[in-house]
Amino acid sequence: MRYTRFDSLLLVIAFALVNAATFDAQQQQTFEGFAIGIRPNAVKGEVIYQREDGKFDLEPGLKLQEGDFIKSRANAYAELLLHPGNYLRIAPETDCQILNDEHDRMRFKLNHGVMSFEILSREEEMLPSFAYSVRHAQELIRVITPNATVFITEPGIFRINATAAGRTELIVRSGEAVVNGQRVKKKRSAVASGSAVAVAEIDLKNQDSFDLWARERAVQSVRANRMLRNEPPWANKAMEGKETKVELPDDEANRNLSGVVSVKPGVVNFAEEGVELNHSAEGWQQLSEGVQLETGDKLRTGEHSFVEITVLPEMHLRLDEDSELLFEQLANESISMKLLRGSAILDVARFDSSQGLPLAFGGRATSVLIAREGNYRVDITPKGNEITVREGKVILNQQLVGSCHRINDGKVSGCDKKRIDNFDFWSEYRGEGLFVEDTRPVLRHLMALRRDRFRNTGFWYQNPGQTTYVFVPFTSPHFRSPYGGNYSTVLSPRPATLRRVDMDAVPSVRLPRTQVP
Repeated sequence: MRYTRFDSLLLVIAFALVNAATFDAQQQQTFEGFAIGIRPNAVKGEVIYQREDGKFDLEPGLKLQEGDFIKSRANAYAELLLHPGNYLRIAPETDCQILNDEHDRMRFKLNHGVMSFEILSREEEMLPSFAYSVRHAQELIRVITPNATVFITEPGIFRINATAAGRTELIVRSGEAVVNGQRVKKKRSAVASGSAVAVAEIDLKNQDSFDLWARERAVQSVRANRMLRNEPPWANKAMEGKETKVELPDDEANRNLSGVVSVKPGVVNFAEEGVELNHSAEGWQQLSEGVQLETGDKLRTGEHSFVEITVLPEMHLRLDEDSELLFEQLANESISMKLLRGSAILDVARFDSSQGLPLAFGGRATSVLIAREGNYRVDITPKGNEITVREGKVILNQQLVGSCHRINDGKVSGCDKKRIDNFDFWSEYRGEGLFVEDTRPVLRHLMALRRDRFRNTGFWYQNPGQTTYVFVPFTSPHFRSPYGGNYSTVLSPRPATLRRVDMDAVPSVRLPRTQVP
């Protein structure tokens, strides 16, 4: 299991405190806590976790792992701590599983029952200059139910109700989320049943005992943070004006946080568990990030898994779940990609057709030549293969086809730019196109933004002798609970400044948005 290398990391986080006035003296201050992984923080009633064949009582402070099941009995509740500033709360009679506990690809499976997420906001990110960034600065959290997938990427309160019979309800009290490709705004609910998603307004006053418990836990967490100001080292203000340095493992801090650059085409930039590669006679094997692909290679994705390939600098191919693709040609002289099943998106942020590189993209029956930068999607359907030119231009049988058009078995018709499913949303979240003002690639900007936020958020602090944790921001006193209240006790308070990544221009990006009824 990938996570075992962090077993000793979580116990102590060390910070170097530097005297900013003289720079001639240094202190070492050690805090017990963690910043990576998932741990229970509060348990009420009978809640168990199942690891392989063993079943054990869930207790605060326990380090959970990928694959663990969590099951609550009647009148039982549990609170889990995710990436610092994110809470997951579990209602009575709920059965769920941790599919992935890594901060940049966190996934849960909700077999039945109720989950609620509280995602803190940082008030300086709500300024107009962060209008685009705030939606995409958070790492993606995915919840998979028997009939739906929910995507959460921004601050708010999100409740998910699921039944084994195939009904999923998403309730958004604040923030926005996506269920089965449908974006759901605050104060609304969405019910996914079959292939339909029905959205309706909600009355925020309607709360059950689980909602009230979640609110109570949120209030207690803010209060616990504020009470730290009466304890050392905060009581004597010894932390003010100090520089902090967080010691994180190199592989976790750096993995997948910067785009892959290669002189050869076809490098794996992002791959989840369940993505496989077939290379010559070696058969299907788990795909790893950083792998250099070659002509003749095949990729396939499993259920609920995505993959992203850097075809060329500023050009990325993404595969949906349950999809398969063949690289017929993958060289500096010619590139040809054929989708065999499922769906694929080719996002071309930059492309110079004058260089004469043939770039073919399509399905089993029909392919096109990419003629300029744009966004292109291919779907294999029971009726054949379908190519959608949302933006850009392609060449079909020596004829130029622009946006927005759909090509179905050689026939061209108009299309709708509207995002249609979770795959579209995931591709948008990864980063598509260029910023309008300065033609910077969105993907690289978002990677830098998320890296910056991950390193500058905070950690879960554990008071000596206690089993529970308190969120402590590193430097910003403006982390706010969507239930109300700021986490005002921070590790090393500093004057409020706008930490912005690569801000040579105002973030303004070409990105279609799904219309919300």
